[in-house]
Amino acid sequence: MNTAVIVVDLVNDFVSGVFGSDRAIRVSIDIGEFLHSLGDKAVKVFTLDTHIPDDPEFKVWGEHCLIDTWGSQQVENLAKIDGYRIRKRHFDAFHHTDLDGFLRARSVDRLYIFGISTDICVQHTVAGAFFRYYDTTIVSDLCAAISPERHLEALSFMERNYGFRNINSKKALEEINNAVK
Repeated sequence: MNTAVIVVDLVNDFVSGVFGSDRAIRVSIDIGEFLHSLGDKAVKVFTLDTHIPDDPEFKVWGEHCLIDTWGSQQVENLAKIDGYRIRKRHFDAFHHTDLDGFLRARSVDRLYIFGISTDICVQHTVAGAFFRYYDTTIVSDLCAAISPERHLEALSFMERNYGFRNINSKKALEEINNAVK
């Protein structure tokens, strides 16, 4: 199996907490359904935005996802799904984490990335994948951003600057299923 899905920051503060939205709640439900449909056909990785007290990022975004709080915990509907969980302090899930080593140890070279927020942590994680030479696809209907405009701008930016495709979850499931046959 050389494919992994990376679920970016489906944590309480980004779904129903301080930065939550109706769109994020819907995406959380859709991701749960997608992952159940996927079964064990790909490696599953969940990133969890987690910050220490007085994190410098709070100067930009305010306090959120503080370590050992409800806000930094994975949303309930995904918490019981098997997968590798990585706590991260930076936008890019590869930066100062063991994500790259974890994927390479499993011979993963193909990624499907989705989550919250399209224009921040998803976009920076996609950049991290680009600079590490992963074949990457963004699953756009399983992403949410601060606004619909920022979602579309981020998708366009990632396609234009990294050459990565963005597809919907139905197409992603089809591709992953066909790859393991």
